[in-house]
Parts: sequence; structure tokens; C-alpha cells
Amino acid sequence: MSKKLAVVALLCTVLTACGGSGDDDTPVPEPTPQASPEGFWVGHASTGTDVFVAVLEDGQSWGIYASGGYIVGALTGTTSFRGDQLSGSGRDFNLPARSVSDASYAGTFSARNQIDVRLSNGSTFTGRYDDSYDQPASLATLVGFFSGEGVTGTTFPQAYGVSIGVDGLITLPSTQGCGGAGWVLPRASGKNVYDVTITFQGSTCALGHGTTVRGIAVYDTAQRSLWALALNSAKSDGFIYVARKD
Repeated sequence: MSKKLAVVALLCTVLTACGGSGDDDTPVPEPTPQASPEGFWVGHASTGTDVFVAVLEDGQSWGIYASGGYIVGALTGTTSFRGDQLSGSGRDFNLPARSVSDASYAGTFSARNQIDVRLSNGSTFTGRYDDSYDQPASLATLVGFFSGEGVTGTTFPQAYGVSIGVDGLITLPSTQGCGGAGWVLPRASGKNVYDVTITFQGSTCALGHGTTVRGIAVYDTAQRSLWALALNSAKSDGFIYVARKD
């Protein structure tokens, strides 16, 4: 065998691919994850309110808007997207008007950068990405007592103290005949969002005795501040809670 043929034979042995035979071990690159509007978005609405929106990995969307340091409304819905276009629908809670209405929205986004949305009522919102979303939620950081205010879509704010145990148990001591209990646990997504479930007990509860609400909570470790937003099963009303850890 000539030296040239010997070299060719050696290469065929190493690559196991001469003449098209053998397995192709060339690694296949993993597909690039599709850009999405998932994350925390913070900005301002054309109505003059400050807005915070959380778009979760499954499209669930939860937002609150405030004016002068007070929460004046909330928006919940489901967001879908294609390319850099997004759209969604849900419920809008106008606290000053004590009203709840259907809402839809559409707009554009640049993943982890900026979002621009127009709501069906004509108002617009521009927000920037808040990378605190990428910090893993930790149940240990929530353990303790929180003092704050809770409000529903049809009632005025009331002072509430809430305790959270090491296992995520939420306890709302009875206040004026209404209390409750439930759970807060980090979402499986590994992001800075918690799942919340609370069942209210008492004849004076605004949402009704035995009503269970489900939603999310977000905790700012630097500010020691917590906000939670949850809806009843009919999504006709809900509970907003804003507090600071004692």
C-alpha cells in the first residue's frame, strides 16, 4: 500500500465516514430560544400612572398601576406573541371608580428591553425591562410579618397584617370579622415570582365567606416590600395587597 493510500485509510478509520458509511457524529447546535415578552416591565401610561407588569413564562399577565404613591388599578390577562408583536385580553380593575371591565391590548416588544402597548380604552403604556425578574424567588426571604393594605375591586383599602411561615403558610388574622389563610410558594419557573392562594373566612369579607383567590406575589428584597394580586374563580373580582416587611 502506498503512503498516500495508508493516510486515506487512517482518516477513514478515525472519521468512520468514508464513502458515506458510518454514523455522523457532527454535533447539532441547539435551537436558539424564541424571544418573548416574558419578564417584569416598569414604566408610565399615557394616563399619567406608574405601571408595573409581570408577564410570566406561560403568558399569564398581572399588572398594577399607581398614582401619587397609591395603587389605583390592576390588570390581569393572558398574553400571546408572534415575532415582536404581542396581544392579550383580560380584566381591568379601576379602583377609584369601583368598577371591573373586560380589556384587551396589543403592541410590540423587544425582548428584555422595551415594551409598547395600547389598551382597548385608548391608553398606552411604554415600559423598560426590570432584571429583578431573573432573581430566583426564595421562600426564606418572605418568612415574617407584613404590614400593609388590602383592597378589592369594589371596596376601599383596609389595613391588614399578614404573617408568612417557613413552609409558606399565609395567615391573615381576623380584622372586623374577616380573616383568611393560604399559601405562597415560589413558581417552578425559577424567576422572582410566587404563586399565591388565599381563602377568606368571615361574614364581613368583601369577596364573600369561603371565597378562594389565586394569583401571584412579587417581593423586593432591597425595599422589603411585597405586592400580591389574586382573582376569584369567576375573575369578576380580586384582592390586591401591598405591604412592607416589619
